[in-house]
Amino acid sequence: MKAEVLPSELSGETTVAGSKSIAQRAAVCALMAAGESEISFYPENDDCAVAISIVQQLGGIVTRSGSSVLIKGGYPANFQAGIKNPRHIISCGESGLSARMFTSVSALSNEEIKITGNGSLLKRPFGEFENFLPGLGASVSTNSGRLPVTVKGPLRGGNVSINGALSSQYLTGILLAAGQVKNDTVISVENLNSKPYIDLTIEVASCFGVNIRHKHYSLFSIKGGQHYKAADLDVSGDWSGAAFLLVAAALCSEWGITINNLNRNFTQADSAIVDVLRKCGAIVSEKKNSVTVKKGTVKAFDFDATDCPDLFPALVVLAAFSDGVCTLKGAKRLVYKESNRAKVLQEEFARTNIRIVVREDEMKVYPGHPCPAIISSHNDHRIAMAATVLGLAGSKITVNGAESTAKSFPAFFETMQKLGGKIRLK
Repeated sequence: MKAEVLPSELSGETTVAGSKSIAQRAAVCALMAAGESEISFYPENDDCAVAISIVQQLGGIVTRSGSSVLIKGGYPANFQAGIKNPRHIISCGESGLSARMFTSVSALSNEEIKITGNGSLLKRPFGEFENFLPGLGASVSTNSGRLPVTVKGPLRGGNVSINGALSSQYLTGILLAAGQVKNDTVISVENLNSKPYIDLTIEVASCFGVNIRHKHYSLFSIKGGQHYKAADLDVSGDWSGAAFLLVAAALCSEWGITINNLNRNFTQADSAIVDVLRKCGAIVSEKKNSVTVKKGTVKAFDFDATDCPDLFPALVVLAAFSDGVCTLKGAKRLVYKESNRAKVLQEEFARTNIRIVVREDEMKVYPGHPCPAIISSHNDHRIAMAATVLGLAGSKITVNGAESTAKSFPAFFETMQKLGGKIRLK
């Protein structure tokens, strides 16, 4: 699908869907909890649909009620008892978070389970599991550090070390799984990035009755003998998707855009976009469950996005319209996303005469007025959304592979159109 995007004046009010980061973690906890849990405002996107599919494959019973998902759990006991004849080969689509969470969770079972995926996920690294899962009692093998990963438990707890430099998702998965084992688990972590995502993992686990402790994010301990308990949880709005709407408001809305269902009830790293917008000169006001942003003069800014790398595409668009060179740190975190985002942003934005220079962990964005161009999303949802905002704020942009937004924000183009965006889908 192509999206033809023209410069537009935006205004209005909209409601953002629930956070997939919260929803996927909640689905994992509900799978392990005895009884039935209700996850309200469960978002409809590809990654969240994958999580529900995996829950069902692992023996969870799922029903939908409006915007809520009901999950009757009890894993791994129900899986081993053969409820719903669960499969032993699990596909995670292109969801890196689901793949890394459910790999560790699958290792709770004494059945051999193979985890695989599609598309770009097959190119992403999974070798770290071979370094720590055996120390907790599971056998594991990978395809030369890639998917598929085959695991067999049960996990028994113990002391292991994890390198957190590549992705915090490894740690998220084993923290959640360890809440269901008999013995204590102690995890030493080096070079941990994305600490706010680990805070979120701990918060969601707590909602389901499991306590995870840490000392300065370097030593994590999970007491053995805990059990997940069924819970009802409301999924807060997704700051990751909202970031593109907020940047669009800062560049294209004299009257302002209000986004509802945004709050800080759970830690979401990408809520940092509000601080960046304030810093660079946008007019921002926050209420308990909403954020309003109006256009302002965009001042040059520097920002360390190491803990929130998903903000990079939106921040690059913002920087392109600033009054000076902007420096973003954390570029090394972009290599193993749905695309190599550092390289893709640099190459695709160059088509619009926006210069981006990447050296080691630093990205510099040189502002200018974008010229009309055709940009490929590289099947990356955040590249597609960034290119769209660039077109709304600058010159005509045609986005190839626009359907990739379904991974996290299926209603993205519809939402932009309702706010006044001149977008034609082909």
